[in-house]
Amino acid sequence: MSRGLYAYAITRDRQLDLAGPWLIGHRGLALVVAEVELDRFTGLELDEPTEDSPLAVLARYHDAVVRAVFQREPVLPLRFGTVLDGVDAAVRLLSARHEEASAWLDRVEGRREWGVRVRAPEREPINLDEMSGTAYLTLRRQRLNATDAVRSGAAAVHRALEQRAAESTCRDLSGDLLLEAAYLVRTEDEEDFHAEVRRLTGELGLRVEITGPWPPYSFTKVEFADA
Repeated sequence: MSRGLYAYAITRDRQLDLAGPWLIGHRGLALVVAEVELDRFTGLELDEPTEDSPLAVLARYHDAVVRAVFQREPVLPLRFGTVLDGVDAAVRLLSARHEEASAWLDRVEGRREWGVRVRAPEREPINLDEMSGTAYLTLRRQRLNATDAVRSGAAAVHRALEQRAAESTCRDLSGDLLLEAAYLVRTEDEEDFHAEVRRLTGELGLRVEITGPWPPYSFTKVEFADA
């Protein structure tokens, strides 16, 4: 049964007690790795996405390791499923991406990712049996105007939060979502960031969900797995 090194993240080459994974250092950077049996990753792309599936278990552990590093040092999470042949391959990866990775670690240090989802207010269903055609058309116009207003409100929320974040990125919308975005926020600005979320969504009557703090998953765009 062949074995390899599973790579979780890149961080600074400093002492970390991770209770399992360990560090391979090179010129001030370190790769967080653990020895694994490669057979564990065979056929994962065909795995059913259930909570207890092998894929889900591995993904949760990947996130747990990244978070453990994130609590102590700046971290660049690697793509899930990054497996290397051995220590030499890990050193080659760090060498090939040294300048890039160092710049990204400087970029995310002292910052945490927060997710913000804004939803439109819930509406009561329309009882067409008790409404005339004229009344229905009037209500429809009102609701269309209200929809435009809440969309403008969600855009205003994003613009305001952008000013309180080091970086931001928006994701594709679905369902009743008006905004789904991630913000990389300096720790010293987090109180102001959250206060602004509460103020704006309260004033505009929007439903908001905040998640985090996360490692900078949405803001580490360098691909390390191909080194």
